Amino acid sequence: MKLKQFYNKKVNIVTKEEIAFSGVVTEYFYPDENESGKESIVIDSSSGNPVEFYEEDIKIIYNQDII
Repeated sequence: MKLKQFYNKKVNIVTKEEIAFSGVVTEYFYPDENESGKESIVIDSSSGNPVEFYEEDIKIIYNQDII
């Protein structure tokens, strides 16, 4: 999954735990920028709190702008 393509886009995310989030991707982190060594994104969720997602935790992600 290439999370970078969602930077500055409004997205819907469903985690592997079946929890849904929506918001704008405000940050993208390359694997070498994370202590974990994994790619991740941060969204400003509809609750107003930033939430970070690692690629492996995302079951479904799609860009709301193209639906």
